[in-house]
Amino acid sequence: MDRWTEKYLDFLRIDKSEPDYKYLQSLVEAHLHRVPFEIISKYHYYTTRNHNDLIPSKEEYLENLLGKGWGGNCYILNIHFGKLLYSLGFDVKIVRAKGGNTHLGLMVTMNGKSYYTDVGFMAPLFEPLLIEEEPYLIRCGEEMIIKKVGRREYLFDRRSGGQTFVAKTIEWFPVDVESFTEDIIHAHRDKDENPFMRRIVATIFKDRVSYAVINSKLIVKSDNDIQITDFANKEDWIQMMEKTFNLQKQDLLFGLNFLEERNVSIFVESNQS
Repeated sequence: MDRWTEKYLDFLRIDKSEPDYKYLQSLVEAHLHRVPFEIISKYHYYTTRNHNDLIPSKEEYLENLLGKGWGGNCYILNIHFGKLLYSLGFDVKIVRAKGGNTHLGLMVTMNGKSYYTDVGFMAPLFEPLLIEEEPYLIRCGEEMIIKKVGRREYLFDRRSGGQTFVAKTIEWFPVDVESFTEDIIHAHRDKDENPFMRRIVATIFKDRVSYAVINSKLIVKSDNDIQITDFANKEDWIQMMEKTFNLQKQDLLFGLNFLEERNVSIFVESNQS
């Protein structure tokens, strides 16, 4: 086992094992509970990297995860989780999901069956799914519905309160990561119409409870309850972000400044200053 894989597993607090379904499920759940989906690092990469090369290498990704608590968006999380799975002996491929900004997911094949696997969708997908069985799940205050809509297409519908809040069409066949180049550039377009470049978003799970931030709001969702806290004070919000997502103050301030330079202030006190 190479050093990169060893350090990644150490961070996830998972030992190496045989590449079977049970091990894959444990890796997925550990990842969702240890590595955040977050946008702060996206602003850093956008500001410091060539816009045709916005995905860090696996070494840079792991260094930033271990040293700064950065996870990333779907491209970063699933690309590098896929590399981890490959290094552990899994047959893993990349798949595309269309709808809004194009999403990148994973197809993991074991014993002749292919499982949809995703650690970058901000969803409580604690296990790989046989999407041909059109699974229906209720977790953390949301419904997750997968329906076949074409010969190799599946609609993944996420609902809250009976209303769809995000829907993606999974194209259920492998594609090359290079085919996402334009999609990644498009997802980083620095325009007001692109919400993921104009707001703070982060999600992580603790004991299968979802902790999600949208700007100043922390939304905690379990199977039985939803609690929302709106932070009016910047310092209180920063302390919450440090504690909940293991992000660092200087990076959080960088993200807030990135938005303020684009006339987006997420706190009342910022609007009054």
